[in-house]
Amino acid sequence: MTIYLIRHAQSAFNAVHNPNKPDPMIFDAPITELGETQARQARKEIKKFTIRSVIVSPFTRTIQTAQLIFDNSLPFQINADVREQLCNSCDVGSTPRELSENFPHLDFDDLDECWWHQGEKDHRGISVEPEEVLMERASRFSAYLKRENILSTAIVSHGNFIRALTGIKPNNCEILEFDPH
Repeated sequence: MTIYLIRHAQSAFNAVHNPNKPDPMIFDAPITELGETQARQARKEIKKFTIRSVIVSPFTRTIQTAQLIFDNSLPFQINADVREQLCNSCDVGSTPRELSENFPHLDFDDLDECWWHQGEKDHRGISVEPEEVLMERASRFSAYLKRENILSTAIVSHGNFIRALTGIKPNNCEILEFDPH
């Protein structure tokens, strides 16, 4: 079973975020020019793998990354289970209606109106997703990959979600091979 985990390209949030400063409050951040370059480089690297489908987190940055890497040449399955752990403003998503307006060729019908983590809000008005909730979500997704015998698939996701699956937090557009077994 060959699964390729790809972290999204640099986002506008990644470009300005400093952990020692306040959250820049960039919601559902798009990728930057550097991010576009990173995705185009990943496109060259991904050609050496046999990939038949792509699972994509519903965030703008992951969809943009997947489009640049795969150029819509493969079917995309939008799946909120591979979303980022909600820690900062960039991890608050857009509604399915907003996503459909921005990406009309993709299907967001299976998404809930609020598909990101919901819970008690902090001083920023953000519902931070606890680590144990992220780990359980990653475990359920890994079980899904095994149960459905998912093969030859790229998953365009996020640093903390990939870390929860593998123990490795990749760089932007880094590609990791993953065997859920």
